[in-house]
Amino acid sequence: MSELRSTKDTSVKPFGKTLLIKRYGSNSSIILVALNNPRRKNTFSDQQYMDLIDMLFCVENDDSIDAVVITGAGDYFTSGADIGSFFALADYIEEHEEKGVILQTNSPKFMMAVINFSKMLVTAVNGPAVGIGVTLLPHCDMVYATEDSSYWTPFSRIAIVPEFSSSLTFVENMGVMRANQMLCMGEKINAKQALECKLLTGIMEGCDKSGDPFVDESIGVKVCKKINDQLLSLPHGGKTARKFVSLIRNQSRKEMLRKVCVEEWMEFEKRIRDGDVNDAVVALVNQRQSKL
Repeated sequence: MSELRSTKDTSVKPFGKTLLIKRYGSNSSIILVALNNPRRKNTFSDQQYMDLIDMLFCVENDDSIDAVVITGAGDYFTSGADIGSFFALADYIEEHEEKGVILQTNSPKFMMAVINFSKMLVTAVNGPAVGIGVTLLPHCDMVYATEDSSYWTPFSRIAIVPEFSSSLTFVENMGVMRANQMLCMGEKINAKQALECKLLTGIMEGCDKSGDPFVDESIGVKVCKKINDQLLSLPHGGKTARKFVSLIRNQSRKEMLRKVCVEEWMEFEKRIRDGDVNDAVVALVNQRQSKL
């Protein structure tokens, strides 16, 4: 298991194999976490799920940390799940007859870690967000984004179902019809539309475009400064943040989110066992190859 650095160490450090972290704030109580696979547009690999689970566990058990801000290195926030992972997942499920075996994999474990997380979780969307990069957002306490960010949940094209409790959270945030446009029809939206759909807290203008998540004008750093200045630097700011999080994301809310998330995964497992996902992914891969 990786370890978080001392509050005195404010340099950029690797965490696991896929993340970079740096402490910010008056008391170094904010961790800026960058998804760090820019060559592959920060795709969610099995390793990245494991590193994120590990990071959340470490933060949960570190009293010196009050908030986590997640952003991306490079031009993308994340391009979503690695399409090759669907073949590996199908093989894994075929090897196990018991119902619900999919819940033992790292993607649902990561989702449960987020739902159960007790500290402030904020996202700084630095570019395009696809799939889980979008369904993650309603689970965050605040979400800020750059002007050029975009949001896309192309689940239907690979015959999967809503994930990460989005069949509930998207409907709550934007209503049934708009949720269906995104989840079922796969409509891509821009930052302004995402703000209207209540996926975002706000849009930050004039952010650095170099792709370095730790330069002063990057959206991640700007969000860290905002949280520090407006909340965590106040007397007992860290304690206040935890109180608000525990009341808003209370246990009954978490129980509902876990229930919906499990139901979605069970439907996903069924579609995999029926061969729907394999057929759709093969068709998509063939379509891409034909364009080369």
